[in-house]
Amino acid sequence: MKQQGRISKPLLPMALGLLLPGCALFLHAQNPPQADETNLTAYQMALLNYKSGHFDVARTAIEAAEKPAPGDPATEILKARILTELGDFGAAKEALESLNGNPGLTRDLATERTLAFGDMCLRQHSYAEATKWYESLFGSNPNDPDLRLKAIYGRIGYGDLATAEKYFSQLKPLDSDNPSYYFAKAALAQATGKTEEAEQDIETTRTIYGITISNRYLKIYLQALPPAKNASTIPAATNAAPTGVHP
Repeated sequence: MKQQGRISKPLLPMALGLLLPGCALFLHAQNPPQADETNLTAYQMALLNYKSGHFDVARTAIEAAEKPAPGDPATEILKARILTELGDFGAAKEALESLNGNPGLTRDLATERTLAFGDMCLRQHSYAEATKWYESLFGSNPNDPDLRLKAIYGRIGYGDLATAEKYFSQLKPLDSDNPSYYFAKAALAQATGKTEEAEQDIETTRTIYGITISNRYLKIYLQALPPAKNASTIPAATNAAPTGVHP
């Protein structure tokens, strides 16, 4: 029987303290991003607004981009990511599945599609499914720290701390460009009830990598592993998520 992971004490006070100083970096949705719209395609406008956190505007733009190029893989993948941010998971899945057998789905785009599937499942807390998508890419992306981090989130959510710790051991603590090590360490600490240690690890990322990068990773961290009410620890691993099978 599958064992659902649970997260320990809420990180809300810590999270607000970390997010508020740099919230304008990805939550400044009061005004659309400034750009010369006359020089941007509908797809570029969708991408700009997606990255800026203006997801409703991005949805309108990506729907406009679909009209002249129906079935374009890059367009459908971006559409799925926008819909995931809006919580429209059914439509996001439909967009990704529409690419089955699409001849324009190159190797790189196929990888992006797999990541989009994994991220969509992680946002829904479908941890075993998310883990399956991420781990299907390990063979072709063995040294990608972000991929490893998301697989760790999936394993923790699924209740498989042993494998999560194994993946964590493969991350580099002194990576000057990527804070995945510290967020994985924080997730494992939080999972085992070490809330203060988790807070310290995330605070460390602000010092090393700055507010912009730290907040971007923190946003995913909080979405992937929300605190559960009345939970003390995540149970130790028993049933592992399926591996080695491409969905």
